[in-house]
Amino acid sequence: MPEAYQAKPLDAGRYELTLAGRVYADATPQLKDHLMALADQGLRGLLVDASDLEQIDSSGLNVFVSLLKRIRPDGGKIAFYGLNPNIQRVFEITKLATVMSVEVERSAALGSLA
Repeated sequence: MPEAYQAKPLDAGRYELTLAGRVYADATPQLKDHLMALADQGLRGLLVDASDLEQIDSSGLNVFVSLLKRIRPDGGKIAFYGLNPNIQRVFEITKLATVMSVEVERSAALGSLA
């Protein structure tokens, strides 16, 4: 799995994931497995740095929808920050911005996981 897809712990139950380049179907099974394993270990908050993310396809978005469905019953949340305007628009069109926090700044995104 590319280093960019490794979530790093922030504190108990919260992790930060940095996405870079393109997140397409060829990489999403590994990403999903990694995040679901973290959910099994108690992940309750995921902060996603999308500052260097250029593109994401529907399978990439589905990884985060699946994760949210898994962690939400226990109060889990996902927050993105640093989205470029095109990806921001995708989050708005798909209504993902209504179920996941989408912020400009890291501090605001981190705060939404509290």
